[in-house]
Amino acid sequence: MKILIFSDSHRDSTTMCIAVEKEQPDMIIYLGDGIADTEEVSRRHHDIKIIKVLGSLDSNKDDEEWVKYAEICGKRFMLAHGHTFYNNYVMNQDGTYVLTQTAMAEAQQSILKFMSENNIDITLHGHIHEPFLYNSLTQPKGWIMCPGRIGRAASDVGFATPMYGVLKIKKSGALEWQFVEVDEAEEMARP
Repeated sequence: MKILIFSDSHRDSTTMCIAVEKEQPDMIIYLGDGIADTEEVSRRHHDIKIIKVLGSLDSNKDDEEWVKYAEICGKRFMLAHGHTFYNNYVMNQDGTYVLTQTAMAEAQQSILKFMSENNIDITLHGHIHEPFLYNSLTQPKGWIMCPGRIGRAASDVGFATPMYGVLKIKKSGALEWQFVEVDEAEEMARP
């Protein structure tokens, strides 16, 4: 099973379509902040299942479903945008917000505790715009992954290199993780 993992497209459906055409996945997981962008991906690739969760910019209602659970190839997933975990930002002198290492570690510990209590194997989230992969060595279950930002435009840096995650689940249950940057040549060849 080959799964593409996207987050934070911020109105950039084209870059997601480029990645889907290149990778030919079995499934797509979208982790919020541009959920409407998945409609173009669905239109072009209607044969690929897409699981989506709302991001902090997709809704302003407190009672939305911010977390979804899925069982894929015998693995129990928690899917979330991440803004409910990663919320202790500090403002820099230039007015941008950053997540401190302490806040990052606290969020990871909170996620791991939740995973342990709810029998979750893998948590996928977005929101922090940086690719991130963590495997807890102290417990048998405990993969946490953020694919980075697939959207090229970003208010915090102007333009960024789009990134996404690839997860391959082997028949044996083994996991193979990868981060992929969408390079300029691929961007220039946009349909």
